[in-house]
Amino acid sequence: MKNACLYLILISIALTGCSASKKALKEAKKLADAGLYVEAAEQDLKALREKPGFKEALVHLRKVGPEAYYELIKRAATHEAAENWDLAVKEYKHMDSLLRKFSRHGVVFETVNIRERLSLAKQKAAAYHYAKAEDYFKNRRWQNAAFAYLKAHDHIDNYNRSFNKAIQSFLNSGNQRLAATKFKKALDAFHRILELAPGHRKAEQKIAEVHYLLGKQFYHADRFREALEQFEFAREFVTNFRDAALWEKRAYENAVQYVGIFPFLNQTQVSIDGYFIASEIEHYVNQADLEFLDLLPNTEIIGLVRELRTSRYFSVSESELLSAAKKEEMNSIVWGKIRDVYIKDEPESFTEYEHKKTTTVKDTSGNDVEKTESIFYREYKKSRRVKIELQTMILDTETGKYLDEHRYREELTDEARWIAYQGSINDLPKKKRKLLDAPRNLRPEYVMIDALLQKIAEKISREVIRFYE
Repeated sequence: MKNACLYLILISIALTGCSASKKALKEAKKLADAGLYVEAAEQDLKALREKPGFKEALVHLRKVGPEAYYELIKRAATHEAAENWDLAVKEYKHMDSLLRKFSRHGVVFETVNIRERLSLAKQKAAAYHYAKAEDYFKNRRWQNAAFAYLKAHDHIDNYNRSFNKAIQSFLNSGNQRLAATKFKKALDAFHRILELAPGHRKAEQKIAEVHYLLGKQFYHADRFREALEQFEFAREFVTNFRDAALWEKRAYENAVQYVGIFPFLNQTQVSIDGYFIASEIEHYVNQADLEFLDLLPNTEIIGLVRELRTSRYFSVSESELLSAAKKEEMNSIVWGKIRDVYIKDEPESFTEYEHKKTTTVKDTSGNDVEKTESIFYREYKKSRRVKIELQTMILDTETGKYLDEHRYREELTDEARWIAYQGSINDLPKKKRKLLDAPRNLRPEYVMIDALLQKIAEKISREVIRFYE
């Protein structure tokens, strides 16, 4: 069975190759009829790749091969006459490649010395681009000079030290842009050098210098994270570059935000501990392990607030919190207000149901008969709904400005359902039996409030993390 499958696969491949080779030959003949001999020869070669030894394609290649050669010679001569040496080189390379392929299939005929012609065209092309590069260099057009030198180098390896001069031109270009504080363009120029010559010390020094200067620029603009990144880049290229390590340390210290999460102000008549939600937020934020956030521990927050008020539930004003945070040299604080707590209890109510219970009994003759009996029972229910509205703010300790602000509204409903019935549990419908003498007490208000606060705290923490990450 396996051999049969393999045979079918091989047959399929052979048929596919045969079809492709015939298609290529057909295209070759069509192109030859149109006088496109180079393209026709390439289609013949394709047919021979698909089906090695394909006689008809080989015969056609012997016919169009010389014509393709003369066509390429003519093109090259035209480009040489116009001193378009890049295109002349391209044609000679194409010609050399085709003749090699012809030779592999035994198609050989007399030609000029292609290698010699190609070498001469390369010399001319290299000299042309080198002359242009020298002119650009003389006129301080460093970028143009660099690319022209590289073109000369592409034709003849390091023609008249063109590769070295290209690197020097990129170096000059980078220095010119650096002097004009065009940092991104300067980096582009210096990185070009590393692409050409990995590990080039001067280029690495210059790249480190650009990142160092960018870092100081960001630092003085109070963009400390960006400054830190630039100083790190500088030290990646040159470990001990100037005093980058010192600036990196300063940038990190300033990038880190020293923050306190303060107990929320309860503006409702319901007894709520503002420390609870603050400690929950602190827990979630600490789990995120943010690189640039340093939270004042909850225990220290408690001590700080205790100094501001005599009672645990006595409110502290926003200005007092900011003043205390400023003394502790905090950058900002997370704070909030519990604006409303709505609690509503639905009174106990019931619905009376009738259930038809069918049982099997014996009649007077001893036969089984079904008997239907009506069972009446009451299903009771009561519920409690708690809704909390809350506002959070992130405040700048220096200015008191609100840096971020959000409002939240969450609600939770608890319901108790039970059946009071004195008869057998088997009298009730199966799906209702679990309600017989089920718990009748609702969760206490404070438990539901804490559950809501915990849910809101998780949402608040996500916003806090987003703000400080």
